[in-house]
Amino acid sequence: MPSIRPFTDDDSKTNEVASLITSHFADGWSYDVPVNNESAGTYVRVAEQNDTPVGVMALTIYESRKQLQDAMHLIDTVEQIPPESRYGFIHAGYVDPDRTGEGIGSSLIERLHDIGESRDVDHFIADAWFHGGPDSPAQLLTTHEYDIVHTHSIAGHTDGPCPKCGTSCVCEAALAVRPVPMS
Repeated sequence: MPSIRPFTDDDSKTNEVASLITSHFADGWSYDVPVNNESAGTYVRVAEQNDTPVGVMALTIYESRKQLQDAMHLIDTVEQIPPESRYGFIHAGYVDPDRTGEGIGSSLIERLHDIGESRDVDHFIADAWFHGGPDSPAQLLTTHEYDIVHTHSIAGHTDGPCPKCGTSCVCEAALAVRPVPMS
């Protein structure tokens, strides 16, 4: 299993982590590596094996549904999210495409769940891009007890073939919710 550590602004692996993320997108698409700012409630973790980044995932803690809604990229409603006091938003989850299925995503999400639970998060939330590729987050989220409370089609989101599904696009935006188990 890879080691998991915080990602820092002065990290010498910034370009490798950025490349890991953009390897999941079609040419010309990009996504910035989130800033690890734990005092502001954002926890970015990198999984490494043999000193090479093989995964990245982030958790941001929000105090209101409005803050959470403003942070989401694919879903614009929070109606299905319980009105709790603290939310853990899981985002920026990417694993090296050649390492899919090795438990790297599970290791990252479990570490972020531990962080969120230690900071009194009531529910974990993800707005995820479910697609036809083997690295779709659908399996990861359902394996880790997230309920998929909303989906809508985003098929046709690109000109030409979908970078994940090929020519027959099945992409969906999904809202996933996981309550923190009562202790």
